[in-house]
Amino acid sequence: MLKRNTKVGHTIFKSTGVRHEFPHVDLEKQRVTCIVTYKSKTYMTVVVDMKTGEVEIHGNVDSLGRKAMDLESYIDMFKQQARFFVENEISNPEEYYQNLK
Repeated sequence: MLKRNTKVGHTIFKSTGVRHEFPHVDLEKQRVTCIVTYKSKTYMTVVVDMKTGEVEIHGNVDSLGRKAMDLESYIDMFKQQARFFVENEISNPEEYYQNLK
């Protein structure tokens, strides 16, 4: 007789189409520009300044509703990514991630 583990399941991931990108990393000034786009439209631009700890936010993701994360989650993610890029001297994130494949 086989025992069934009822705690086993699966999750299906389906992209919402909302993208986050890092078009500009200035290692000298330690500033990283991050954008949130959907269907080729930029909804929010965030600039993280690692020297001062300041975060500039332009726009919002409110109109994306449940497709997007909440603002705090984006800011946390962008700050972590900015720290990673600066600490590892990554000036071109797109190229960096392409090389990982």
